[in-house]
Amino acid sequence: MCADAPQAEPGSTAGAILTPDQTGTSLDFETSQIQGTIRLDGRYHGVTRLVDKRTGRQVIDSRYSALNLHRLMSVNQVMDQPRGMPRTIHVPPRFVEVTWEATATHQAKVTARYEVSTPNAVDLTVTIHSQGTYAGYELFMSSYFDKALRPHVYLLSRATLKTPYLVLPAVNDVFRGTVLAFPRDAHAARFCLDGRWERTEREIGTVQMCPVCHYAHCLAVLTDPKDRMGVLLMSRPADCYAISTRYHAENESDRLTPYSAFDFSLFGGDVLPGDKRAVKVRLAVTALDGDFSKALKMYQAYVGE
Repeated sequence: MCADAPQAEPGSTAGAILTPDQTGTSLDFETSQIQGTIRLDGRYHGVTRLVDKRTGRQVIDSRYSALNLHRLMSVNQVMDQPRGMPRTIHVPPRFVEVTWEATATHQAKVTARYEVSTPNAVDLTVTIHSQGTYAGYELFMSSYFDKALRPHVYLLSRATLKTPYLVLPAVNDVFRGTVLAFPRDAHAARFCLDGRWERTEREIGTVQMCPVCHYAHCLAVLTDPKDRMGVLLMSRPADCYAISTRYHAENESDRLTPYSAFDFSLFGGDVLPGDKRAVKVRLAVTALDGDFSKALKMYQAYVGE
């Protein structure tokens, strides 16, 4: 359902030109650095096209999307999937917004706002208004990218607690066939294994989540094969209890999926009736330097805003 769909004002946000289609459910945008499409209807709502104008690379897997609200979960249960839920779409000039009303199975209203916030980034703000009580509430948000892009994460280990290190998770027989989860801390790691990924009675597919090292920064980086450009997903640690990814493999037969992907497990705390909470995620594109310092500075500036 589309509440309204007026034409956006050119240059209204970060120099972007926002152009809704006739239905108001898909908008093209363009800045000096990126161009793309935000889709609000269908299973794969979110950013369906994102082109780095400097290199001409389209980074999203064209079958899917980024910043896609996938599952609504809490301890030992999957409550629903926004992908298949009825929604209301709102398209004012400076942003686009999708709202999912509370249901019998998920007693919370969810609103997702997408905005082209800077010349190289799209921001997502998700707000929940709860009518129910949920332990370890989670919005599992997925982003699917071109399979040529390689995932990187900054990690901490007991041996290097003061020095984050950058890792390209690669295929290994120890965790082959699982989704690697990098939790914020030991408390957050328990959510990955509390039963929410084991429920099958609602015919929602399950995967084995494999929590490993803690993330050092709430930052996911995907790079092209020559490390010339990076796609960044970032959030504040308080907003995201874990980052998960598909391990990288050069051989097609070793891949877990025919795409590259990162998932952000948002919220993560207990929710009570009457609670209103919001989390933020940024999707950005940038040129890379040799040590990824530019990407890290962008993340540090974001969490400091």
